[in-house]
Amino acid sequence: MHLVAMVHPPTSQYAENWRHPLARTDWLAARFYADLARTLERGCFDMMFMPDALAVPEDHDGGYATTVRTGGKGTVYLDPVVTASVAASVTTHLGLGATMSTTFVPPYLIARTMLTLDHLSGGRMAWNIVTSTTDAEARNLGLPAIPAKDERYDLADRVVQTVLDLWETWTPDALRLEGSARVFADPSRIARVPERDGSPLSRGPITLPRSPQGRPVLMQAGASERGKAFAARWAEVVFVAADSAETMRSMRTELRGRAASLGRDPDTIVVLPAVQPIVGATDDGARYRLAELESFLDEDEILTMLARLLHADPSQLDPAGDATALIEAHRGSTGSAGFEEMLLRVCRTEGLTTQELAARQAMSQLKPQPAGSPATIADYLCELFESGAADGFVVMSALYPSSLEDFVDGVVPELQRRGRFRRAYDQSTLRGLLSAHR
Repeated sequence: MHLVAMVHPPTSQYAENWRHPLARTDWLAARFYADLARTLERGCFDMMFMPDALAVPEDHDGGYATTVRTGGKGTVYLDPVVTASVAASVTTHLGLGATMSTTFVPPYLIARTMLTLDHLSGGRMAWNIVTSTTDAEARNLGLPAIPAKDERYDLADRVVQTVLDLWETWTPDALRLEGSARVFADPSRIARVPERDGSPLSRGPITLPRSPQGRPVLMQAGASERGKAFAARWAEVVFVAADSAETMRSMRTELRGRAASLGRDPDTIVVLPAVQPIVGATDDGARYRLAELESFLDEDEILTMLARLLHADPSQLDPAGDATALIEAHRGSTGSAGFEEMLLRVCRTEGLTTQELAARQAMSQLKPQPAGSPATIADYLCELFESGAADGFVVMSALYPSSLEDFVDGVVPELQRRGRFRRAYDQSTLRGLLSAHR
């Protein structure tokens, strides 16, 4: 199976990470990311990837005070490209994913930034493609509002195609370095971007030759209908949020089917659901650890945080009220249709109250949170993998970096003993890691 770590300190998926005594507090220092990258490489992870957003999330009245005061997700985002550069400098095998928005960044800048990192890392980069989702981000980038979803995805199609075209403006053998013939590069093997429908977004050529893995890997996490269509067309790694094995399996089957209908080999798409394991030496120890994490939650604070997520007035939330009705009343507020569908599905299936939803959201953002010994966690992951629900997993960390250290030191050896995970890197590029055992 494939393993990818999503890295987003200090807030993580667990709302109290930033103030927990087992979480490191030096997340503004390069050493934090260097240490984390070394840990993941020791665990033979395929990739460490950094999400991004370009604004502090706002609440129902357009303010940011709630997010900042509570340390809400999105209060702090380091530039993922710079962070990936730090990680690349201290590792030799670990893949690295960085997020860049097609809505706000010109394709030439995306292409050159990602290709530069791909060269400097020896062919280990992935571009996590996002279209961005909020008006707050648009205003930070000089626009009055975020474009409509279909418009964003239509632009994203053009941007991705242009980035791919730019990466191919140099043939693999264009760089010659023939000193005696005084030929640095062969101009006949370097071209402009080909003409396509519509005005070109860049003409090229790019100022870099091909990378060791040909080009960076494309990663995407869209869950809406339009997002899934986009992933089926372009993505090589798809990060999905699903609350159950059945949903994971359904999403993977659908993405593979969509890709096949577009003429792609479905085996070239790696589908990775998110999980947030709580690892203990024993099952009882893991349950105690989970209860300890839950004890950090404050009933009033988590309701405030849920209200901020839904752009609702916190004073109007009834803790004992029906969470399904609350979500339906605030549809479209999160900017992610796929995430809202997952919230609704869980609330309907489990009959959650607003207070219960707030607690689940604060613990793991409703991602699966298996708790147990390394063997129990491995049982859970292997069952999903072997049943066709996943090609591997995006491992979320409750606490940075201790949760990932527990996973690397406990679960990874258990997966290796079962023959479900590599014991050592056998490929030099990220593309090689993702395709070697297909």
